[in-house]
Amino acid sequence: MYGVLTFFGITIAIFVLVHSVPGDPITFYVGSHGASSLSRAVLDEIRHAHHLDESIVRQYGWWLRGVVTFDFGNSFIDHRPVTERIAERLPNTIILNVIAFLVAAIIGVPIGLWSAARSGRPIERASAVTFFLLYSLPSFWVALLLMQLFAVRLNILPLFGMTSDEYLDLNGMMKMADRAKHLILPVITLAYAQLALFARFSKSALTEVIRQDYITTARAKGATNSAVLWHHGFRNALIPLITLLGITLPYLISGSVITEQIFQWDGIGRLYFEAILQRDYPTVLGLSVATAVATLVASLLADLLYVAADPRIRLEGK
Repeated sequence: MYGVLTFFGITIAIFVLVHSVPGDPITFYVGSHGASSLSRAVLDEIRHAHHLDESIVRQYGWWLRGVVTFDFGNSFIDHRPVTERIAERLPNTIILNVIAFLVAAIIGVPIGLWSAARSGRPIERASAVTFFLLYSLPSFWVALLLMQLFAVRLNILPLFGMTSDEYLDLNGMMKMADRAKHLILPVITLAYAQLALFARFSKSALTEVIRQDYITTARAKGATNSAVLWHHGFRNALIPLITLLGITLPYLISGSVITEQIFQWDGIGRLYFEAILQRDYPTVLGLSVATAVATLVASLLADLLYVAADPRIRLEGK
């Protein structure tokens, strides 16, 4: 129930914000296509066809009716169905975000656990400062630094794009290598802050766990430090980390908007950016709904995993 209310709240907020932007998509489309000689009557007819001459409440009603039937309308720019445009670019964003998430988790969690095992030492304090700095760095600035260093100065990685100009002439393995090279900088840009977040969360969680009485008891029984950390501490420290699932997905999606635009990566983040600039209401709203649904699903998944990881919650529910 709360998820449904949240979904409608998000759609209303986005709908109002999008329609509050000065100008309208028809004027933008006419100007960008050099068709400014169209008469006022023709422009009014186009606005009427897209319900832009009605109140915002009625426009929302028309749009919501389509959403219920999974019809997000057609783009104002190329007149293609919004669902088709999203489906076309979605795989590219999924590849980018999944790899960034795995890199952040695989590197960040062990670093956080390693730091927690050295709590109070100078190296632990230095790592905490490093995590904070990484999380504070703006992604667009990091992206530009990476491009300047690895693409311009060292010239070892491509500057932008998803493939090289000669991609079609390459064989299978070389095509995979070419795609992998183009993934490196965008993945780093998306993963570095999330890596710091994983490290800080896992460090804090394990630091809290190792102070519990059962950890002291395990050590008193002669368990080695590694056994205490991995067999007794890690599982309980994992529970708070599961809640990161609900945070990570929105962060990655929002970060994709800037990252994909900077690196010219043809995903839904770049599509989102272009649609906003072009006042393409149907595409912006369709992407917003897809993002809201994905976020709610991620939160639900995190709740289910939380219950699976902590049997006490199942017992309390009974």
